[in-house]
Amino acid sequence: MKKQNLFLTVSFAIIVMGLTNCTKHDQVLDLSNTTPTPVLNTDTLYSVKGTATVSPIGGAAWDGTIESVWNNAPSLTVHGVVPDVGNNIFTGFVGNSTDIKMRSMYDASYFYMLVEYDAANKGAKSQLWYYNPSTQTWGQEAEAPTLNSDGETYRPASIQDQFVIAFNIANSTPGFNKLSCYAACHVFSGFGDPVTPGGGNMYTSGPNEMLDVWRIHVLQVLNCNQGRDTYIDWAGGVLNGNGRHNDPKASSSDGTFDNVQTLTITGTTTTEDVPLWVIPSGNYTNSAIPLSATLTGGTAVQVTAVDTNGVLTLANATTIDPRTGTDYMQVGAGNGPKCIPGIIVTPYTGSFGDLNANAFYTGTGWRMLIKRKLTTSDAVRDIDLSSLNDQPFGVGVMFNGADNEHAIVAGLTLHFK
Repeated sequence: MKKQNLFLTVSFAIIVMGLTNCTKHDQVLDLSNTTPTPVLNTDTLYSVKGTATVSPIGGAAWDGTIESVWNNAPSLTVHGVVPDVGNNIFTGFVGNSTDIKMRSMYDASYFYMLVEYDAANKGAKSQLWYYNPSTQTWGQEAEAPTLNSDGETYRPASIQDQFVIAFNIANSTPGFNKLSCYAACHVFSGFGDPVTPGGGNMYTSGPNEMLDVWRIHVLQVLNCNQGRDTYIDWAGGVLNGNGRHNDPKASSSDGTFDNVQTLTITGTTTTEDVPLWVIPSGNYTNSAIPLSATLTGGTAVQVTAVDTNGVLTLANATTIDPRTGTDYMQVGAGNGPKCIPGIIVTPYTGSFGDLNANAFYTGTGWRMLIKRKLTTSDAVRDIDLSSLNDQPFGVGVMFNGADNEHAIVAGLTLHFK
């Protein structure tokens, strides 16, 4: 998933305008004349003492019920807007907005957040496989939206929604206290341009500066009741370096994986990318294949061959013929009910799995519950909330198939009551 790990990516090219003459080894940035000015807030989220229920890893799906204990937590509602950062980067999405309502609690051991935000579409699919009857081949929906010549979307991205929170670890990043997550991205040479080098990566401005970034990926939450614990550092001082990293895992085999393989079409020398695993019934809970389903006794079966008509042969000697009906095809702006998930999910381990989370789509938006220890075992990459001191933070919301063309709210403060 090329973009899935980007937090508040290229849109933050504008963000460090308050940090003139920011320097890191081979990089000198003069952003004094950069426009537009980022929209900052001075709003406070009050966290009150109390205990919320958040399903454990592998627990049952949340039904969206908000416990009465949350009535004691003051709510903060902010308005996130997709900014115009120039260079046609967010073309087709500029001005899209959503209201974000947040509440918070804490107890002796844990910090909790309840987040609600508007989203007209349930973005809980990613890179679905579909059959193209014209070419008789398989393809994957794009992670980015397809735009027409007017910059309007005519096919939305096949990408999951996300909610992201960034904190300043041990007050190590001075610019963050004023600009929140905006302080972790810098002007770059290009983004998605085949001529100039790629850009849009986030990184801080010095070797001791780090941010703790919590990423609530809808598919991981729906399938594993977990968020992704990540961090941003200075990327070794390299211009356009990638400072975005996952926290350490206890196992290299956890996380999400692309459900893809390359096979030689039967009777030819031509190769084709096709799914690696399928569930023959076509019943994909939460639009993903759990890793457990691919293990012995699981419901998923490996694809072993594809013919010139696109018919798939499976390891159990059965076949999937996608030519009948539209179950495996694109249907309008959507997909048939048996289109195959593009990712395989499995629970996170180690510090990578520090966040428990639930998600529920109401029909008009998302409700998310987040739980994390006040103090984790990772003193380097995680923020320590046990002091109950005020914490500056910022949030990003990716919704309605916008991928990384996301709404941003910076300049927020977490205050423990």
